[in-house]
Amino acid sequence: MKKPKNIYIGCSGFSYKDWKGTFYPSHIPEGEMIIYYEKYFEVVEINYTYYTMPHPFTFHSFLEKTKRLKFAVKVNQIFTHEMNYTKEDVKKFIDGIKPLLEEEKRFIALLFQFPESFRYTPENIEYIKKLSRDFAGVDRVIEVRHRSFANHDFYNFVEEAGFSALVNIDAPKVKGLLVGPWVSVGTINYIRLHGRNKEKWHNHREPYQRYDYLYSSEEIEKIRDKILKIYEKKDTYVFFNNYNWRLIEPERNVRQIINNP
Repeated sequence: MKKPKNIYIGCSGFSYKDWKGTFYPSHIPEGEMIIYYEKYFEVVEINYTYYTMPHPFTFHSFLEKTKRLKFAVKVNQIFTHEMNYTKEDVKKFIDGIKPLLEEEKRFIALLFQFPESFRYTPENIEYIKKLSRDFAGVDRVIEVRHRSFANHDFYNFVEEAGFSALVNIDAPKVKGLLVGPWVSVGTINYIRLHGRNKEKWHNHREPYQRYDYLYSSEEIEKIRDKILKIYEKKDTYVFFNNYNWRLIEPERNVRQIINNP
């Protein structure tokens, strides 16, 4: 069985300086990185928007420089971590990605990624409902990281609230972290591979250190099996979220394994 045409593989972000000389040519201008990236990947997760509000010029540029690349966009931290947003913030964010929303075939979804401290409580469910209403009309997926969300009531809620998918994650097995079982909830599958750096997951100086991990061939094979198990002929998006350039070779392994299972 060859890789289904609608399983797409990419990275969480593309503009990393330490990829120069490893994945990217050493002297590539920053503005040309996305052009080079598209030669190897089908999709990309834009995550600078977590730290700063997007500007339409940036997304217009992304679209102009690429031909087929599809984009997911991580929402700003005020929506998922600070949780003190206003209606004006919603409008500002949506306006900032408007060029992408107008290119419907190249937009995957907004990613709402909540922290591990965000738990399954009535109050938090109400907050998610409000958030989903405020972003109604825009495709969106939700990632929760606390184990308390692993229940069928929540899976049903995700669909009822209008999310396109509940994000499945691969991460180290630490207490309280939701790392499975993977489920196919919604109209698409959305998978994020965070690496399995158990030592640095909570004990790190810089946030990126928790994602510094190189998957083994055996781990990649098992991930392949999990992807195909939940596939169900849905559009399926797989993103590597370990920042180190070393993720590139495992990504090629995944592509090879899915093409030749």
